[in-house]
Amino acid sequence: MIVSVAPDPSASDRVYSWTRARILDGTFGGGSMINEGDVSRSVGVSRTPVREAFLRLASEGMLKLFPKRGALVLPVTSGDMRDVMEARLLVEPWAATVAARLADRRELVAKLGDAIDTLEARRADNDQVGYQEADRAFHEIIVAATANGLVEGFYRTLRDRQLRMGAEALTIGHDRPASILNEHREVLRAIEDGDAARARTVMADHIANTRDALELKLRAFDEAPR
Repeated sequence: MIVSVAPDPSASDRVYSWTRARILDGTFGGGSMINEGDVSRSVGVSRTPVREAFLRLASEGMLKLFPKRGALVLPVTSGDMRDVMEARLLVEPWAATVAARLADRRELVAKLGDAIDTLEARRADNDQVGYQEADRAFHEIIVAATANGLVEGFYRTLRDRQLRMGAEALTIGHDRPASILNEHREVLRAIEDGDAARARTVMADHIANTRDALELKLRAFDEAPR
């Protein structure tokens, strides 16, 4: 009997995941410089996979490379964040409407339920990056259900940007993570019921609530002395 064993992630993939996680959780803050040598020692690989991972992160807009000097972690500005939220308000209520109108939604509903379970588990573990990734997965599943590759590709770039600042929305005084879970459940119920109008409304409300939570932080950032 032959047992199939999944291959270990490549060295480049490991560096990519390690570096990306530290950009997302703020360990490598916007405006900071990182270099190949430090990362290679931290991950335990040679510089070649680090270079490959940096190129990949640069293509995603997270790094700007400076030959022989390292890589600059590109900051996400408050203006960028506001633009992202406006774009999400255009895309996601439409995507939820399309999803609710699908003739067969069983697989979609199951995937969304699993994503909510993962989100809840990451919250219980206080895994901030994992929580943001699970939140991202929930929304990407809905956008993917539209079967519009152009919109799906565009949406991924929006979510990559938001992940960089998503933690800010979770540090507001009230329990925003719990609210997000409840709002996700409302979206799921509307899609499961095939109620397109309600799916559009609850998704729009959900994005608006996240925007408003972020706006408090962004306003404080804009008004802070430099």
